[in-house]
Amino acid sequence: MVGKAGRDFRDYEASLKKRLQGAHQFEIVELGESKAKQVNQIKADEAKIILKTVKKDFVLFDEKGKSLSSMQWADFFERQIGNAHVDFVIGGAAGVSDEVRSQAGRTWSLSQLTLPHQLARVLVVEQLYRAFSIIQGHPYHKV
Repeated sequence: MVGKAGRDFRDYEASLKKRLQGAHQFEIVELGESKAKQVNQIKADEAKIILKTVKKDFVLFDEKGKSLSSMQWADFFERQIGNAHVDFVIGGAAGVSDEVRSQAGRTWSLSQLTLPHQLARVLVVEQLYRAFSIIQGHPYHKV
């Protein structure tokens, strides 16, 4: 994610990460935000950082992406082979450049709403936990 999350968000993420211990690992990487003033320059600066950090076929979260259910998230992870590595990208407050969009392996939406990137991060972590709970048959997902 470009930028940092507030303490309340980090505390919630830590509780979910602790519940996943042993079964699955994930790491949250906070990338630096651009100090530029113009939106296009901010996106260009942050694109360099994002694309230098992520591996090929990353998942980009964008309001124009494909909307998936929690069950579809679980299906996605079940199809991963062995110790698969999947990078997820959440852009900064200015969004992401077209270059980042074009290099994403998948583009998913968390909502048609425009969300603050810190809130998007919490939603992603919660959906990761939910997906793995579904896979393991844990009763967390009640539908």
